[in-house]
Order: sequence, then C-alpha cells, then structure tokens
Amino acid sequence: MHSQERDLEGLRFWCVCFMSNCRRSIALPFFLLFLSFFFVAACGRRGDPVAIIPYKEVGVVKDLKVTLPDDSIHLAWGKPEAENFPDKAIKGFIVFRAAESEGPVTEEYGGEFRAIDYILYVPEKEKTFKYIDKKALKDQSYKYKVIVMDQDNRMGMDSNVVSIKGTAAVTPGRVAAAPEAPTGLAAVYTQKDIVLIWDETRGAEVKSYRIYRSAGNGFVVAGESVTPAFTDRNIEPSKQYIYYITAVGEAESVPSRTIDIMTEMR
Repeated sequence: MHSQERDLEGLRFWCVCFMSNCRRSIALPFFLLFLSFFFVAACGRRGDPVAIIPYKEVGVVKDLKVTLPDDSIHLAWGKPEAENFPDKAIKGFIVFRAAESEGPVTEEYGGEFRAIDYILYVPEKEKTFKYIDKKALKDQSYKYKVIVMDQDNRMGMDSNVVSIKGTAAVTPGRVAAAPEAPTGLAAVYTQKDIVLIWDETRGAEVKSYRIYRSAGNGFVVAGESVTPAFTDRNIEPSKQYIYYITAVGEAESVPSRTIDIMTEMR
C-alpha cells in the first residue's frame, strides 16, 4: 500500500510540473507517454507470479482400488499424497500388473510386475483417476500397483498393491477345454530384435498366445499376442534365448517345442 501511495504522489507531482511549466500542446504527448509507462510498471508488479513451495518427494498413490463390474478389470485411485507436492507437478501415472501366485500359470509367471500402460495427467479434469485393463485374461488372477511420474520424469514410491482373482466361467463338473499346443515355431534374429512365428492353433477357441522366454535363468513370460507372431525387442547382444509358446482359451495349452537363438556381438 505504501508503494502505491508513493507512486500516486509522484504522478501528481509530474502532472503539476508538466501543466504549469510547459505549454499544453507540448506537455500532453509527454504526459500521455509517461502515464502509459506508469500503468505498465504498476500492472507488472501486481502480476508477479507466486513462488511454488519446492517439494522433496514425488507423490504416492495410497488408495488404489480394483473392481470387476464387467468383463474388464477396473482400477481407480485419488490424487497422490506427499508433503508440498502440487497437482501441477504431476506428469502422469504408470500402471503395473503381475500375475498372482494362484491360477493355471503360476510358476511361469513368477509374480513379476511389468508396466502395461501410461496415463497422462490432465490438470483439474477430475479428482479420481480410472484405468480399464481390457487385455487381462479371465482365467488368470492379477495384482496391480500405480506409480506417479512428475514433470522431471522422477518416479514416486509404489502405491498400495491390489489383487483380483480370475473369473473364467466353467460349468461345475466340466474340465475347461485347453487348445492344442502351437506348432511350427520358428525364430529370426534381425540385428535389433527377435521375431517369432508359428502356425495358427485350431480346435478349441484360442483367445491369445503366450510367449515364454529364458536367458539361462528360468522361463518368464515375454509377452502375449492375439496373432501367431511376436517380436521380442527386449534383448541383449551376445546372448542365447530360448522360447516356447502356449495357446490360451478357457485354459492354457501344453507348451510348444522350444527353440533357441543366439544374438550377435555388437
């Protein structure tokens, strides 16, 4: 307030000087020019941005929930929490999924979390965030977690972990029909990745194919495909990889034959 009063007093002083010591025709242009600079300077002071309090840790999602209202798995969570962590610092959310230790493919999955999607944060759009996992298999149980990423691409701590069991509908007393094992598995190394192809499985309904890979320390799931082809881009040079494929319908088939391929030294 004191600064604004001094500015106004200064304005009055210069107005008197211009009007008393100079002709009106000469004083008016200078007076208008001075007045414009005065208002620009005053507006600039009032428009100074408010400093944002710095934060030390990226926010954490603590209220992750999972439901199964239809054929897809639904996740929902609120805004992340951390001391002084502002909403405008949020860049997005990374959704992780892992197969539970129950179900038809427990040992091969091993419960390892894998990132399945990234959700861009839209400021002030909504206070509750949602994600639908439409690619989850009905015969498999899953667990999920969500991690916050800030504008500097720093990642926060893990959210709480939620689980949901598979819900494949099987008539009591009837064994789920598994497709036949895939055949004709072949692999090609393209210097950048490994391409797998195999024959389409016929017979029982096939919803997807599951690709298993070993680099010498046991088989893990490398991915899934709805077509009889898969490209593995997560490989390293000078390493031997072993693959096999299963077909997934109401249940999972027995494995195909294995195939091994060696990547070249770079």
